[in-house]
Amino acid sequence: MTKLLIFSVLFIFYACSSSPVPRGILPPERMQKVVYDLIRVDEFINNFVVKDSTVDVKKKRSSLYEQAFKVNNTNKKEFYSSYKYYQQHPDIQRGLFDSLYESLNRKKGDADSSVRKRTAQ
Repeated sequence: MTKLLIFSVLFIFYACSSSPVPRGILPPERMQKVVYDLIRVDEFINNFVVKDSTVDVKKKRSSLYEQAFKVNNTNKKEFYSSYKYYQQHPDIQRGLFDSLYESLNRKKGDADSSVRKRTAQ
């Protein structure tokens, strides 16, 4: 009986403390931050860099992606293996991107509100 109780407690502890993703894969919260930064890089590239014919867009994008990885304490290999993992687990991926979408909408709403306040003055 004591062994069963100890096993049950250990099982519950393990189940509650384990990450939803395996080791070597970015957890959803970190993955969301990296994806957000990569979206910002792409927006910058598409809105500003593309218009400058003197800039090699591929090199600039690659350089900015590397900076985004560095800021988020990851690298290209870890990001892409995590991305592949999330593609293979749509239930986890859906939660990650739904949360990212909500975060982007919130930030857009805050920015719109800030612009409205400035123009009202």
